[in-house]
Amino acid sequence: MKEVKNILPNSVLVNLYKESLVLGVAPANVDKKAKSSAPVEEKNTAIAEEEPLIAPIKFLGEHQKKILVLVQDMDAVHLNERAFDLLTSILNACKLTIADIALINLANKNFSLHQILTQVPSDLVLVFDINPTQLKIKLPTKLYTPILLGETQLLFSNNLSQMQGIDQASKIEKTKLWTALKIIFNL
Repeated sequence: MKEVKNILPNSVLVNLYKESLVLGVAPANVDKKAKSSAPVEEKNTAIAEEEPLIAPIKFLGEHQKKILVLVQDMDAVHLNERAFDLLTSILNACKLTIADIALINLANKNFSLHQILTQVPSDLVLVFDINPTQLKIKLPTKLYTPILLGETQLLFSNNLSQMQGIDQASKIEKTKLWTALKIIFNL
């Protein structure tokens, strides 16, 4: 007899069977012909306090150096071409490649930083133009100042589009980011 393999992700299975598998409550009446009484609402406090399960987070890159880059680009799957080119040149200056990072576009997504780091554990998170409240974190943040959150270092920055170009404002933004990255990467 062949063994049947589980082809559904665990998160889907948990959601399908949350009444019997997660809470451990057996159905009161298995006879479909008889009327069942109103279900008793039991709360499992450990589950109630956890954030809801989310689908696997998709990212670009291989995350080889445990660096996470969070962006918000409504017009692209990951990042528009000009911003991607700038990000690539920033990574090259830090002696990194796209393979070293995980690039996640949070446009139209409502993930908390905790949910992201649970699926994509990282030592460094570079956040481009995303408010800390959108990530559901309550930390005082200052742009271009590294913040330590447990074992993870966070760096908040302005949008990559503000660093594109050759005007003075773009140069100032690039300089601020480069100064912070030199400290983080000991360059």
